[in-house]
Amino acid sequence: MKIIGISILCFLYSTTTLLAQEIEPTVSKDTINLIGVLFTSTGSPAANVLVRSQGTLKGGKTGAIAVTDENGQFALNGIMPNDMLTITGVRYSNLHYYNKGSRLMVIFLPAETTNDIAAENPIEVKAKRITPKTTPSADASSLKNRPAYYLAEPEFPGGSKRFLDYINNRIAYPDKAVKNNIEGTVEVSFIVGKDGHLNNFIILKGIGYDCDSELVKIIQQSPTWKPAIMNGVPATATVSVSVKFTLTDD
Repeated sequence: MKIIGISILCFLYSTTTLLAQEIEPTVSKDTINLIGVLFTSTGSPAANVLVRSQGTLKGGKTGAIAVTDENGQFALNGIMPNDMLTITGVRYSNLHYYNKGSRLMVIFLPAETTNDIAAENPIEVKAKRITPKTTPSADASSLKNRPAYYLAEPEFPGGSKRFLDYINNRIAYPDKAVKNNIEGTVEVSFIVGKDGHLNNFIILKGIGYDCDSELVKIIQQSPTWKPAIMNGVPATATVSVSVKFTLTDD
């Protein structure tokens, strides 16, 4: 049989005019100067946290590095407009945030508890294994401890349970993956816009053999979401969904 288990993680990032009047960015051609501030999950400034970009700077240097001050503020100069930021601290290990050309950014770091709404009762889709299993299944139990990132959570029509049902009722184990004895976890992130439409699908973790594209296709077809709310107004939010594909011998 084939099994697909699904869990959902949500996080929110947004830009703000904070610090705009204090710093005058000078932007080199094809690069930007990014100003930001980090907060803990309780809203306190996150000081002494390392922030670094992953892209290549002008001149061939790789990445820019900054450390937040006592107010949680940082600046990365001359980075690529579309860059991945990596955040590392005493309580955090390589958290990744995707910047889509923003020059001002506010990031709320994860809480210590998980927001995996499907952890206790994951959805599973089963199919008969075709070829003998030769390698042990990847242990995805650590996914339960992945933190959540959000201020005001975006919502699928009817809530998270309805979203799980929506995926469960439509997703299928691709024949190509079954024939090649492929198992593993696929994690996809996407942005819920201020208007509730979905965009910017990114494969955070993939196993190929049509499994990644199957999950993206199902999510792309979902109806308009209720957007996240920050300070009383709609805000963009990034949602990630994990699906575990498992073949069984039963």
